[in-house]
Amino acid sequence: MTRDDFLRELRIALQGRISQTEVNRHLAYYETFIIEESRKGRTEREVIESLGSPRLIAKTIIQYPGNGTDTYEEEAKQPGRQSTRVKKLLLVFLIFMVLVLFVRIGLFLLPVLMAVYMIGAILRVVYRIFYKNKK
Repeated sequence: MTRDDFLRELRIALQGRISQTEVNRHLAYYETFIIEESRKGRTEREVIESLGSPRLIAKTIIQYPGNGTDTYEEEAKQPGRQSTRVKKLLLVFLIFMVLVLFVRIGLFLLPVLMAVYMIGAILRVVYRIFYKNKK
């Protein structure tokens, strides 16, 4: 059996039983495994014979999806966790920046608002002094 035959049988056995993403991950894993072992000096045929039947492998994958033989799946889960952490950090940073922006705008607007209030108070006093007394 060739590598292509092995992977085709494995694909057929897994198709429809697990998600397409998982099928692709398993196929990529076994293809990489066969290539790496062939580079170490073993023939493709020896490597495939040592793996066993693709249907039996598929049955095992379907029955025990997280059985520990697929360490690449555990590694694939790590970026998701990191992505969640990055999202949380970005959210905290965004909230911090919004608060800083409000404080900065508030510190800028506070003197302006105080000046407007003071001008209004002065105008009210001037109005009372000059225009209310004439009645």
